[in-house]
Amino acid sequence: MKLKINKANTTCTISGLTPLEVDVMLAVVDTANRRCFREQENSGEWYSNDDFILLLTNEQRKALAKIGEEIQRIYNS
Repeated sequence: MKLKINKANTTCTISGLTPLEVDVMLAVVDTANRRCFREQENSGEWYSNDDFILLLTNEQRKALAKIGEEIQRIYNS
């Protein structure tokens, strides 16, 4: 996995993800979007007042951990 950060236009590009890694990222993002952020606070912020519930297979869990570790490593370098 490669993360390219373009500071000129403040964008990031992630490449080299496997289909499983993309699938697990979609599962996490979609579940958070649908289940956790339903009502906007008066302050304008969104608070997740629901438990974040997501079922992952062991293979998906390993892929999620790998994605997190790689992004953290790239940001820390």
